[in-house]
Amino acid sequence: MADYEDYITRDTAGGASIAGFPGTVLEVDEPAVFALDILDAPNLESIQIKRLKSLKRPHLVLNNLPELSKVDLPSGHPGAIVHFSSENAPKGFVISGMVSEIDAAWDTVQTRLESAPNHHHWSRVVCCPAIEKPAQPSGNGLVMVTGDMPPEHDQLTLGAGNDWLLLNIGGLRHVQVNTSGKAVLQQVPDLRTLNGSGHGLVLEVYAAPALKRISGTGERVIVYQNHAIAKELTIADNWKHARIHSKTLRSLSFVSGESLALHHCNALQQVNLPLGMDVECFGALPAPLMASARFYFDESSLNTCMERFRNGEIDQLSGILSILANAHEREQVVLSLQKLQELCEHGVAPDLIWQTRRELAARHRENRGKSRRARRPFNEAAMAKADLYWHWKFPNDLAPQGWEADLKIWHYCHQAVPAAADYADIIACTCSSDEAFETLLRLALNGEDFDAVHRLAIRCINEYLSKGDDYLLNRNCSQQRDPTLRIIRLIFRKGISDDDRRSVVTFLCNVLPLKTLLKSVPPIVHICPGIFRGVLMALSRKPDGWFHQRIGTFPFYKQANKINEYRQKLMQIALAPCVSEEEEEADNNIKTGSTYSLFEGDA
Repeated sequence: MADYEDYITRDTAGGASIAGFPGTVLEVDEPAVFALDILDAPNLESIQIKRLKSLKRPHLVLNNLPELSKVDLPSGHPGAIVHFSSENAPKGFVISGMVSEIDAAWDTVQTRLESAPNHHHWSRVVCCPAIEKPAQPSGNGLVMVTGDMPPEHDQLTLGAGNDWLLLNIGGLRHVQVNTSGKAVLQQVPDLRTLNGSGHGLVLEVYAAPALKRISGTGERVIVYQNHAIAKELTIADNWKHARIHSKTLRSLSFVSGESLALHHCNALQQVNLPLGMDVECFGALPAPLMASARFYFDESSLNTCMERFRNGEIDQLSGILSILANAHEREQVVLSLQKLQELCEHGVAPDLIWQTRRELAARHRENRGKSRRARRPFNEAAMAKADLYWHWKFPNDLAPQGWEADLKIWHYCHQAVPAAADYADIIACTCSSDEAFETLLRLALNGEDFDAVHRLAIRCINEYLSKGDDYLLNRNCSQQRDPTLRIIRLIFRKGISDDDRRSVVTFLCNVLPLKTLLKSVPPIVHICPGIFRGVLMALSRKPDGWFHQRIGTFPFYKQANKINEYRQKLMQIALAPCVSEEEEEADNNIKTGSTYSLFEGDA
């Protein structure tokens, strides 16, 4: 046995590396080391680690050790983390000692597996070729099987008491799983059937394109099929939970399960599921599950579909619209509206856009708030009910983006879709959100392209005025900054009528707090002097109750004087002469496309 002192390199952080060791047996005694790398030892067959740093989880790297057959870990440590890698598949080895995690890489294989989360670490890890009968560890061990099956056999039985990891096995058609722990099958191209017999069994299958049937008893099955040859999958007997990732699966039968999660199963056309099963869909919502499954999506997958659509793959459109119509949760709906707006920019038919927007609004309305788990049915009645309101529940920080996207969708569709044109009345009558109204005003000032939005903003103002003083008072109290510059710019658009100008001025004077009105209105009276004077004189004649609600808290003996003071100031502004012609011309040069914020100054 050669001494390793000439081949070891230690660091000050508790790590060490042994490279190029020439012997066949290596005994390591390093009480100050917990991370040990053993590298490039072509003759090494056995490693015995007598001591490592106490109370630290060992990290062991085994790299390019082609003859390795045995590794002994020290006792009294938490489960070790083992990293094994080589150029070719190993001939077989045994790791004795507590192991909590192992990852391996060779040839075309890359894998990683952890022990049970309740800290029942493996007491032994065995790796053997499929042509040999594995020397199974006793108790809670891990058996790794790799390589092709012998010609005369096409099935394996995985014994009880251990976890199993099957890697890159050709010729394997059937697997019988008798353990109640975990079994992972990776890269098994010829696998057809699986049968489980453990009540707590967790089965994971990766890259098994020919898999058709899973039967027996088990707790959970997870299947990843990127390029499946078999388009049908049956999960029979007494499996409880399933999770399936497949872009090519067309038919699924899971008649006795309790829950099902489908990830990106775009092609699924037929399902056989029990009534009341808990079904969740991620990334794509198959048509057979439209009315019965909860739907989730990840933004990266949606962006991939959008990119493919932009590159000319028109067949992606139906899937994108399906995703957007079903992504109705509060955290998703802003992104859905923004993607619909993006589709508008790409020229998608307005009727498809508006129908998708209606479905999204209906699902969002019926499944939000405290009763969102009630799973209310989605039908035409739900869509008709949602058409009666312009209400969204957006996250507070994304509300302006959400309202803007929805208004741009309406603007794109209103000329071609009668239902969208009629929806303008709903927007005007049910715009109860300050952020929605502020967004509407902002878009109304974005040039001639949004002339319809400008008309909609005027209609919304008229609706506000028709609701009386109390409603306007609520907007008055909610203002934190001065909106004068934004609102007054509405009257500069070409073709606006005198009645619309009067509506804008009346709305402005009613929603401004009295202190702000006295400060902000005098410089702009000259823009529409007749209208401003009429509105201000009308305000000065309001009853005392109108002023009481707006002047704040004053002692009762001062209120009458304060009200008279405000009346006199309003009359003074109304009767004061306008500014000179030069100043009037300068003020009329306000650019309607400027970027003034909606609220400027303090109220």
